[in-house]
Formats: sequence, structure tokens, C-alpha cells
Amino acid sequence: MPEPINDAEAYGVRIVEADVAPGTTYWRVTRVHHLTPEENGGRHHIFLDALDEAGERVYRTRILITWDGGSELVVIDKPLNEPGANFPMWKWQICNAEVQGAPSDRVENLHTAHPDEAPGNTLFHHSFAITFQRTVAEVAGPADSVITGRVPAGAGHTLVLLRGAQQVATTQVAADEQYRFEGLPAGEYTVRDEMDGRQAGPVTLDGENSVQLDLPAPPATKALDHYYLLPPPDRPQALLYLSLLADHLARTQAAFGFALEEAREAARVSLVGKHPPDTRSQLEAAGCQVELLPTDPSALLAALQP
Repeated sequence: MPEPINDAEAYGVRIVEADVAPGTTYWRVTRVHHLTPEENGGRHHIFLDALDEAGERVYRTRILITWDGGSELVVIDKPLNEPGANFPMWKWQICNAEVQGAPSDRVENLHTAHPDEAPGNTLFHHSFAITFQRTVAEVAGPADSVITGRVPAGAGHTLVLLRGAQQVATTQVAADEQYRFEGLPAGEYTVRDEMDGRQAGPVTLDGENSVQLDLPAPPATKALDHYYLLPPPDRPQALLYLSLLADHLARTQAAFGFALEEAREAARVSLVGKHPPDTRSQLEAAGCQVELLPTDPSALLAALQP
């Protein structure tokens, strides 16, 4: 993994790396840039962006700006022709920045109390640009693990291998319904069928072991593709979760509701909030693929990011 670019180091700006285990998805700082006088034009801001693994902007990412005695959340929501978010700094304010919702590198000692350089960069008129990118912490050690398995009725299907939330490989199921991924480092892996959405895992590899991971039989035809099952509407948390899901539901047009009977008619069900212990088993018995979403609001928003 290349070293982050920090041309603001001469201005005392430092990057504190997140302490994460190998294979963990986290927000990594890839660039900290002190704007030139021509770029800055007399401003005094922190310009921020958050990118996914492919380098695309991740909208609604929340970045926490802190300073001695205060803090403020900024959200990536600007058009693509400008930085995703910005935060104005005032005199003598010393700021830090890190992404919320997952482990994150931290950028420290951002301030404007730097001497005059040229028109555009003068005392209390200096700006910085920070880019965070969602990535998976590299795994040291051997990379000789193998995942093999069978995909019932899946000959010719394309399989995706995920390490954490990051896609790391694809392969095609052979005519005998077998597949194979090899040369894998340690980490937690899931195999997903791109054609029908079924998946198996996660399984943990140590960089040397071999694991057989068979995918389930193809899902039965269902009336709904995807359903978000919320807690009963008489519970206070139901309205909270519904408000958190609102933007995601509007974007994806997925079905949602509060009834287990409705959820049984979906090929895939995402459980939102707390449900009776037997809810998952009942849905799986009905042939549904069940996903447990985080109950913590911040973690839930992070999980729903595209």
C-alpha cells in the first residue's frame, strides 16, 4: 500500500494512523494538501473528501472536526465539481479531522496561523485539503489459503470474493458446479453469487489453510426481491430506524414494513433493530436470505452507504 501524500507536513500537519487489525475495513488518509496561494485565494478552510475502494465519492460520509473545547460534524454532500465538504477555520483554532462510523486515520494540527507566503496565502488565510479512502488493512504473512466449494445449479455463474466489505477477486463456476479461489492472505471472507445474490460465509483464513464453502441452493421465487423488516410500530425505536432508513429506501426503492408475514415473501430480508430471537430462523425456514443490520444508529448509517 503506497504511503499517504502529506505535503502539509512542513506546516506541522500530521497523520495518526488508525490502529486496526489486518483485514479490517477502515478510512485511510491518502492525501493531505496545503493549498498553494493560487489555489487558496485567501480562504481559511479544511476541504474534505471521502472515497470508496474504487475511488468514487461516498456521499453522506460524516467527518468529525474537533478542536480544544468543541467539535462539529460535516457531511460529504457537495457536487462532484468541488470538494465533498468544507469547514471554515477561525483565528488560533487548531483542528483535527477523522471519519465517523468506522475506524479512521486522524489528521491533526490543522490551523491558519502560518506566515504570509504570497497573495492568497497570508497570516490566518491558509487552507488544507484532506482525502480519506475506505480500504482494508493489509495482511502481513503468507497468502496461500484456498477456498473451494459447490454452487448448486450455479454452473457459469460469476462469484465475487469479499474480504470484509472489499471485493478482492471474481471467478466463474465450472460446469460441475465447483469453484476455487486461491492465493489468499489471512482475513475474513464471504463468497457471493452475482447472478442471484446468494452467499456463504464469512470464513476466517490464516493465509495457509484451505476451506470448503458451499453456497446454499438457489432461492425460491419470491414476490419481493428485498424487504427491510423494522420493529413493531408501537415501539419508539421503530420511528427512529425508519427515519435513518428514509434516504436509503428512497434511493433503492426497496420494500419495508413491520410484519413478519410480509417479510417471508422476500428473497432477501434485512433485519433493522431488535426482533424476537426466533425471527431469523422463521425467515430462513421460509427460504429468505437474512441480513442483520447494526442496531447502533451510526453503524447502521455506515452500513447503508453505497
